[in-house]
Amino acid sequence: MGRKKIELKTIECPKEKSIKYSKRKKGLLKKAEEMAVLCDSDIILLVFSPTSKPNLFYPHSRSF
Repeated sequence: MGRKKIELKTIECPKEKSIKYSKRKKGLLKKAEEMAVLCDSDIILLVFSPTSKPNLFYPHSRSF
């Protein structure tokens, strides 16, 4: 059994949007870190929050 396809749509409630953003950001950062380690590559991830605040991520093992 597979998962059902989720319809993508904009989240209108600011509180709900903030919660979803923080959860998905954590998952995205984890995947970026895994990719950097497994592929021995340089990855920089720049994510803008719903309030337009930028978040910059790069693995701790390297310096830029």
